[in-house]
Amino acid sequence: MIFEVDVKLLRATLVAIVVVACTIFSTSAWSEVMPGLVTRPGAEVALTYYYPEPFEPAISQLDAEATAVVEALERRLGLDALEDVEVYLLRDMNTYFEWQGVEYRPSSWAVGLSLSDRSTVLVKHGVGSAAEPVDIRKTFIHELAHVAVDRARAGHHVPRWFNEGFAVLHAEEWTPERSDTLTRAASTGSVMAFSALDRYFPPHHQSVSLAYAQSFHFVRHLEQRFGEDFFAEVMALVRQGTSFDEAVHVSSGSTLSALETQWRQELEEGASFWAILSDVNALFFGASFLFLVAFALRVMRKRRQAQAMVDDDDPGPWDYDPSLYPLPGQDR
Repeated sequence: MIFEVDVKLLRATLVAIVVVACTIFSTSAWSEVMPGLVTRPGAEVALTYYYPEPFEPAISQLDAEATAVVEALERRLGLDALEDVEVYLLRDMNTYFEWQGVEYRPSSWAVGLSLSDRSTVLVKHGVGSAAEPVDIRKTFIHELAHVAVDRARAGHHVPRWFNEGFAVLHAEEWTPERSDTLTRAASTGSVMAFSALDRYFPPHHQSVSLAYAQSFHFVRHLEQRFGEDFFAEVMALVRQGTSFDEAVHVSSGSTLSALETQWRQELEEGASFWAILSDVNALFFGASFLFLVAFALRVMRKRRQAQAMVDDDDPGPWDYDPSLYPLPGQDR
C-alpha cells in the first residue's frame, strides 16, 4: 500500500515537472524573437510571421493568400492540417543563422529556405543574385510546400527530386528559362537520372537548374497522368512506412523506373516539346506568332495598295497625231 502511494506520488511529481518544464520552454520559445523583428499571427491559418516592421505590407499580401495556399497543399498531399509554421521575411537570410549561432550559410543564389523538419520558412525580401527583385509570393509558396511535404512524409524518406519538383509545381514557377534548359537537355540526351537526385541536387548552378526543371516536369507529368489525388495516395502509403518507390508502384500500377523511362522517351522524342513550350510560353509564343502574321499581312496589303496606285496612274501608251503635235523645230 505504501509502495502504491509512493508510486502514485512519484508519478504525479514527474508529471508536474514535465508540465512545468514544457511551460518554461514554451514560454521561452514564444518570448524569444529575433532582434529587429516584429511578430504577427496569421489571420486565418496557423502561421506566425517574423519580419522587420517596414515589411508589414508584404506580410499582409502573403497572409491574404495563405489560406488558399495551405488548403491546396493539404488537399494535394492528403494532410489533415498544416499548422504551427514560422515564416521569416528577411533582408538577409544569413542573419537568421547568425542569430541561431550556427555556421551554415545558404547559397548566394538562394532566395528562400525551408528548414527540414523544423516547420520554419525563410524568404528573402529584396534583390536576388540576378539583380532582380525576389518574387516573395512564389518563394513563400515554394518553401511552404516543402514544409507540407515534410509533414506529409512523417519522417520517412521521399526523394529530393519529388520534394523540389512538387514545390516548383505548387508555386507555378515554370519559366521560359527552365523550359529552355530542359529542351536543350532533352535534345542532347543529357537529362539526369532521378536516382542521382534522390538525396542531393548538384552544387553547380547550371546543373541544379536542370535538376529543378526536370523534377518539376516529371512531377507534373505524374499528376496529369494519374490525377490530383495521386500524391495524396502516395504520401498516405509513405506515412504507413511504404517506400516512396513502392508507394508510386501501388498507386499507379507501374514501377517508378518504368514511368521515368516512358517520360524520358517522350521528352527526347519531342512528344513533350510542345507541352514544355505551352506551359508559360504559349501566350507569348502565340502573341508573337500572331504579331508576325499580322505584320506580314499588313506589308502585303500595303504592297497591293501601292501597286494599285501605280496601275491607276498609268495612262497607257500615248496615242497622238505627230502632225498635230510637232516637236520643237518641226513644221506643222
